[in-house]
Amino acid sequence: MSGEAWSNLDKVDQKIIEILNTNARTPSKDIAVELRKSGHDVSDRTIRKRIERLEKSGIIKGYKAVLSDVAESNEHEAVFLKFKATKSLETLKESVREHVASLPYYLMIANMDSEWNMLAILKVERGLKNPSSKIIERFSEDIIDYRITKIDFKNVNIVNMALLLL
Repeated sequence: MSGEAWSNLDKVDQKIIEILNTNARTPSKDIAVELRKSGHDVSDRTIRKRIERLEKSGIIKGYKAVLSDVAESNEHEAVFLKFKATKSLETLKESVREHVASLPYYLMIANMDSEWNMLAILKVERGLKNPSSKIIERFSEDIIDYRITKIDFKNVNIVNMALLLL
């Protein structure tokens, strides 16, 4: 699947993906009704064909069950990291990236070209306070500064977030 396939999505495809992301079992008939409410004249047959095209192009790779836990936290935190100046900064960043990616509650890690060298976003799991502490402790000798802040995600655009992975 290429970035071009993602960039060619029209508003109807984006809305289909949004609806399926909320509930992958939504019937094509219900998706068509929802789209007609927003001014798109589409039939449920058209929706089925579009979903089939999205699957064949690799934009929709599959469907999965998402299990819920009533006590599960919906808290997230970001940790900004600033490293000591070193010749092996890229090697250090790779080590941090590998460590963060091995954590079960990690969502994202990114390099930064600013005052900070890296940003990690982590889910705060039930019973685990300050998940960023594992990163800080592991790389304490290489970190000269860090900031941890809570994040409250609202209105995430799944289509645009997926573009980050291309």
